[in-house]
Amino acid sequence: MVSIFNGMSGYYESNKKYDAIREIYYQQKGPARQTNNLNKELIALNDEYVGWISIDDTRIDYPVVKTVNNDFYLTHNFYKEKDKTGSIFIDYRNSVDQLDKNTILYGHNMKDNSMFGSLSKFKDQSFFENHKNISFELFNDTYTWEIFSVYTDKDTDWLKTSFTTAEEFTKYIQIVRARSLIKVPAEVVYEDTLLTLSTCTNVDEDERIIIHAKLIEKDGE
Repeated sequence: MVSIFNGMSGYYESNKKYDAIREIYYQQKGPARQTNNLNKELIALNDEYVGWISIDDTRIDYPVVKTVNNDFYLTHNFYKEKDKTGSIFIDYRNSVDQLDKNTILYGHNMKDNSMFGSLSKFKDQSFFENHKNISFELFNDTYTWEIFSVYTDKDTDWLKTSFTTAEEFTKYIQIVRARSLIKVPAEVVYEDTLLTLSTCTNVDEDERIIIHAKLIEKDGE
């Protein structure tokens, strides 16, 4: 009973902290926000803050950070405090100055559906049909992405941030689409830019839920 209480208390405290971050972020949205100025208040809280990710009708609505490895933010929150919920973070190999061919984001699959706990919903075709898009803001640019593959896997061959040839890219797309648990008609070509989201399944230590999406819009263009 005590361990259950402690777990719930931990979720509550973590969620409360992220609620405070959201309040700062959304206060800065809209006409009053400088379009060429990343949110200074959030940078003051964490100098590794680079953007924001959100998906409608899920709990995914978080700041995104990036550091020099893929370990630190597994166990630290946005305030760089030790926290089992961690943070949503970009693969250390990715650039944040401009989009790579494939930008990879990681987050924990928490039991209360916080962080990337909502990604499992996309394994359901009907949920996906009504939630095909991801919003991901990187510095001052807001991008909209369309999901084209959702699957669970233990392999790590999807962990590519760049491709040397069109053939390599095409093969990658063929592989990840063949694994998809949902049917998606969207075409993906070499000219497309990709976003990949990854979280654990909580079933097997090495198994991940992977979502791939392609860029379809930038800042309303």
